[in-house]
Amino acid sequence: MPRIKQKWVIATFVGLLLIVLIVNSAPDVFADFNGAYDVQLRKLMNVVHLAKLYYVEDVNWNKAVEGAISGMLETMDPHSVYIPEKYVEENKENFTGNYEGIGIRFDIIDGYLTVIAPIAGSPSDRLGILAGDRIIKIDDESAIGLSTDEVYGKLKGPKGTTVEVTISRDGTDGAIEYTITRDIIPIATVSARFLTDDSTGYILLNRFANTTTTEVEQALSELEKKNMKRLILDLRRNPGGYLHEAVKLAGLFIREHQLIVYTKGRSGRIEEEYYSDQFGSRKVRDYPLVVLIDNGSASASEIVAGALQDYDRALIVGSTSFGKGLVQKEFNLQDGSAVRITTAKYYTPSGRSIQRVYKGKKVEEYYSELSDSTFRVANDTSHHPLFYTKNLGRSVYGGGGINPDIEIDYEGFSKPSGITSKLLEKRLIFQFSNAYPLNPRFIKKDLREFQTSFTVSNDLVNDFREFCVEKENEMNSEDFEKDIQFIKLRIKAEIARKVWGDDGFYFVSLNVDNQYLTALQNFGKAKNFAALNK
Repeated sequence: MPRIKQKWVIATFVGLLLIVLIVNSAPDVFADFNGAYDVQLRKLMNVVHLAKLYYVEDVNWNKAVEGAISGMLETMDPHSVYIPEKYVEENKENFTGNYEGIGIRFDIIDGYLTVIAPIAGSPSDRLGILAGDRIIKIDDESAIGLSTDEVYGKLKGPKGTTVEVTISRDGTDGAIEYTITRDIIPIATVSARFLTDDSTGYILLNRFANTTTTEVEQALSELEKKNMKRLILDLRRNPGGYLHEAVKLAGLFIREHQLIVYTKGRSGRIEEEYYSDQFGSRKVRDYPLVVLIDNGSASASEIVAGALQDYDRALIVGSTSFGKGLVQKEFNLQDGSAVRITTAKYYTPSGRSIQRVYKGKKVEEYYSELSDSTFRVANDTSHHPLFYTKNLGRSVYGGGGINPDIEIDYEGFSKPSGITSKLLEKRLIFQFSNAYPLNPRFIKKDLREFQTSFTVSNDLVNDFREFCVEKENEMNSEDFEKDIQFIKLRIKAEIARKVWGDDGFYFVSLNVDNQYLTALQNFGKAKNFAALNK
């Protein structure tokens, strides 16, 4: 067969194969195969044919097709995305709420696989593995210099299988060897829960996975047993997750059969409605509630905040949320990869769509807007539709995220400059604080007593500077002094984490958090809202 003809046959086969794959993955995809759709698909296949015939090198078809899919989805909206096979399982783990492995949070520090914290109740925790331990061997092979992906590949595995790890621990002569039996490891979505005073509870939620409402109910029950009478629910930096979990969580605070969210598809008609009691009866709380949000609060977080605001059930404090009101559905492809495609828009009970404008914007532009001043009702209501809350008839606006009832930008230490960013990147503050010799009296204190009685002294700060120099990180004195308050706070928070886990870290950090402090000062308004819903 002549070479050109052979190439044409191969190219035609590849084109037909691509069409077959598309048809098999979505049987109804060609139901309206005509007009512009037909023309454009033929154009695509023509480019495939030309690339196969004439491109100067062999085409990497895996890369080419993935790029074509990603490029197509990017033109539709910022949240329709292609997910390569290697990330599909990781995404499932994040939202199913568990994985199988040894149960550690880790980072690569100076080339060493370093334990940041064992997960409570995990095999690593039960064996006594500690924060700061360095895993130097896995199954008798060196673990020094491994990448994060390589670590996951070696430590994860089916429940019941074992892995040998060799650990180097400061203050201990020689290496320590463990045989760890892998188990199912829960991935907690509640990052912290504690009483900030005698009656105020605090819950920090990091995302919405299958276990979220169950975790929150457990946290609420624990705090209520300790006499909690009011609650701060922190949804800042929470990117969202499962819609049904957002509905269930809102139902913990909204009585009776109340609409939480509804969706509209391409037709513009209401497709699905979700109600507070839709997923079974639950204990409904009626105490005062404040919800913290910021520009990292998205999707499911906005469903919860929007519903609680629309029913005048909670006081919303912080900065304007992300503005993601699009619903995605995930479709698996034949090679193990997947696509998430936007199938509908969701609306709060009052009728608000909180989706920010995205048409005509590149993905980079869409996300970069978040670092600028975000939508604020007080500044501009002209392009945002007006709605009203259910009980009090307060004005709320759509088309640009959830605007808080009390708008206040974060002014704490979340954006350290220069030298401190370097300290955090290399985890020098964590390493120093983790090596800090604990006085036994700390263990006898509770968090509130520790917060008021322990001070990071100048001597301790000087010890930290010397530690940095020992780690070959010279500290410019002028820059160091600029960030001294953040450094002191972070040292104290990391020491608290060593004793009380993440609860300790966040308890200390909140004491300089102006959004949180504003929430505490405005529980009077939250109490008035709660009274309307009894």
